[in-house]
Amino acid sequence: MQGVDMTSSLTEADDAVWSSPVRVRVGYGFPEMVHGPKEALEYLNWRWPVREGTYYIKALKECAACLQRKLPLEKVRETFILASIEAKMLN
Repeated sequence: MQGVDMTSSLTEADDAVWSSPVRVRVGYGFPEMVHGPKEALEYLNWRWPVREGTYYIKALKECAACLQRKLPLEKVRETFILASIEAKMLN
């Protein structure tokens, strides 16, 4: 019996991308494209202007769950869009 290569499973989840990227505007800068849950989680953790809000919290949880393959990509994309609207970042 062969072992399962967990590295490739994690890489696939890390590399997961949405059907189309979400365009957000951080600060007064140019629009930036967020392509998937891993990138979205980095934005939420490090570049988000508001650290509160219903959709902000939900997006944090759902992006992390999606990276563990517990939620579908497109559901998490929708939540990230709602968090972007909530933070007035949707371009």
